[in-house]
Amino acid sequence: MTDLAPSTEHLVASAQKGDSAAREALFARYLPRVCRMVASHLGVRRDSLPAAAEDMAQDSLIRAFAGLDRFEMRSPGAFAAWMATIVLNCVRKHARRNGGGAERALWQRYGDLDLRESIFDGGGPSPSGVVAGIEANRRVEQAMLDLPALYREALTLRCIGQLSHAEIAQQLGRTEANCRKLVQRATEMLQAALARAS
Repeated sequence: MTDLAPSTEHLVASAQKGDSAAREALFARYLPRVCRMVASHLGVRRDSLPAAAEDMAQDSLIRAFAGLDRFEMRSPGAFAAWMATIVLNCVRKHARRNGGGAERALWQRYGDLDLRESIFDGGGPSPSGVVAGIEANRRVEQAMLDLPALYREALTLRCIGQLSHAEIAQQLGRTEANCRKLVQRATEMLQAALARAS
């Protein structure tokens, strides 16, 4: 995001006032993140997502926009946390209703969220870093999918969904301290897996 791009807070406030351009900008900003969360919750690589994953991602965004008038921006990350909760609920609802087949193509359009940057802090990439980043992102994605489900879900909620540890605890039905440890351990496991793969 450039310095000229409006903040999420500004887009949400404008969208709540009926600004359709703000709604479209918010949709475009969150679609890659929502799609990445759906893939992570399903435990699949982006090139083998079920066809229904696009529906889950769009359903999540539709639900968010339908309830936007009731949403309150209480902190800078509140919208991302709210979206993460909606995504998780949509994935769980879909899992209760359906099984799932596997088709390819969704991530060829929406796989532009840099998973590596969502999990590991770092400065802006150099030109060679951009090229290397594509392969590194694939390695991070595979290592994340190889994590046990609970660790993967905690890491997804924290790094991709941007939930606080307290919000993760609420989602997972665990204590905040336990969720801090889950996220810490998941990050350590991910770093160890990436180090072995290098």
